[in-house]
Amino acid sequence: MQKVYVVINMDNLYPDYDSNKKRFKDDFKDCSDFLLREAVICGEKGFFCAMDGLINSLQLSQMVTSPILERKLEFNNNNDLLNQIKLSVVNSVELNEATTFQDCYYFLMSGFCVFVLDGCNRALVFGIQGWARRSVDEPSNESNVKGAKECFIEALNDNKALLRKRLKTHHLKFKQIKLGTAANTPVVIAYIDNRADEELVREVEHRLKAANFNTVVDYGELVPFVDTDIKSFFSCVGNTERPDTAVSKLLEGRVIIMVEGTPFVIYLPYLFSDNFQSVDDYDSPPFHSGFIRALKYFSFLISIFLPGIYVGVGTFHQELIPTNLLYTIASEEITTPFSLMTEAIMLLILYEIMREAGIRLPKAIGHAVSIIGGIIIGETTVTAGIIGAPMLVVIAMTAISSYVVYPLYESVSVLRFIFILLGGMFGVYGIIFGAGIIFINICSLDPFGVPLSSPISPLDTHSLGDIFYRETWLKLSKRKVRVNKLRGADIDTGKKG
Repeated sequence: MQKVYVVINMDNLYPDYDSNKKRFKDDFKDCSDFLLREAVICGEKGFFCAMDGLINSLQLSQMVTSPILERKLEFNNNNDLLNQIKLSVVNSVELNEATTFQDCYYFLMSGFCVFVLDGCNRALVFGIQGWARRSVDEPSNESNVKGAKECFIEALNDNKALLRKRLKTHHLKFKQIKLGTAANTPVVIAYIDNRADEELVREVEHRLKAANFNTVVDYGELVPFVDTDIKSFFSCVGNTERPDTAVSKLLEGRVIIMVEGTPFVIYLPYLFSDNFQSVDDYDSPPFHSGFIRALKYFSFLISIFLPGIYVGVGTFHQELIPTNLLYTIASEEITTPFSLMTEAIMLLILYEIMREAGIRLPKAIGHAVSIIGGIIIGETTVTAGIIGAPMLVVIAMTAISSYVVYPLYESVSVLRFIFILLGGMFGVYGIIFGAGIIFINICSLDPFGVPLSSPISPLDTHSLGDIFYRETWLKLSKRKVRVNKLRGADIDTGKKG
């Protein structure tokens, strides 16, 4: 005789009213923000539940509880009653059904009211969100002079609205998924379906779903799963807090990932040239935008190589230094007890300590750190003969230059230490060797088939009009730039699970 196995999902809602109520109360025991109200609807028992602080109490009363309790309906059975309530009673536009306790809890934590009726193994959920949220303020990390003054906030629905009001097209898609095994976190994959590559969208979704998250707290937790597998100091995932920047990336065929609770979104594929572009570039004349771009590339090179070159030349290749300058450097360094490499490392470490302290300290005493740091580094160390004045100038130039291309600051802050060591041990030859390794590494990164170094390598002359300089809008408006056209290889769907 053939055996028949029946699988019962113990997480499904029960048809029995008392069993459902007991399960909700047991699971939310000692949760003071859990609200549950029992009621009688057309002679049948039911209950409403919601989370205090996540809902709008006025909407709950006017749109959900009052219409359901005051309406008299004729029905054949309880499922018929629930359907009539769903179709013709409540005023909430955002209405869904939930069949499991896990789904009910997810909706509760998202600002929904859950309604359970006796005799039904499904619940109605009504969107009446009303939690406190930050207003849409001016961006703090990506400031601009002429562009828009809006930034993303921590509310996912508001962030979607910021994109939707700028891209008034049905081709803009928001695919929402839930990540996290211990606690579900809503994550949205945004793209324009007639511009983004379908294979790219599927691969991004696959990598996110394949990641075994316990819970997702911030966008940074998603980055390693959609980034490259190749070890590098440079990330292949971009981030922004500006809706206008995100819109421009969507129009280029890229994919945006938004996470509930964070004011930053990440986008990919990411190009190395994106680090040198800003919103003001497109509101300024082309000649000025080109000058600023050149300044950014120059500042990036200074911030990485200048300390190492100074240490390497001053230690091994003094003949490359003009005589007058060499005399000045020698007269300063002869009184200091440390080598050039040691001085550079000491100054940079002290600078990073003060920078970190200035960021973490309360604003009221943050200025005190700047004043003390300026006195200690600017006067005391030079006067005491611990550090030479030329080295102080070099480190100051390096520190200022590193903020010109701020998206690359994390990479630059570590790389310049490496090049100081290379310059101090091997001279200019070590700097050249290290630079070659870095450039080869950048050219090897392509997690979604689009090289990080494109359109420079591999060279695409059609797309160079917005890299080192910016062409006029008369030409830019005629170009149809898509990142999938820069693809140097097929997407490797085997990565990241």
